[in-house]
Amino acid sequence: MKKRLKGILCQCLVLMVWVGLTQAAGEKEAVPVIEIEAPTHDFHQVTQGEVVKHDFRVFNRGNASLEIKKVKPG
Repeated sequence: MKKRLKGILCQCLVLMVWVGLTQAAGEKEAVPVIEIEAPTHDFHQVTQGEVVKHDFRVFNRGNASLEIKKVKPG
């Protein structure tokens, strides 16, 4: 009887640990992850007063909203 009770308790303990680990793995923190396709662009030589443009492709690879609050030219 004691062996059987120990076996049942051991199985319960293993099950509780397994459930705890799977829940912890499933609860990922929601964070934004920025990815910029080409983070730099060389305009080469530009004449003073010439207007230049370039589109940067920005992606959010995370699981939360990505907010871009400030952009500074280099």
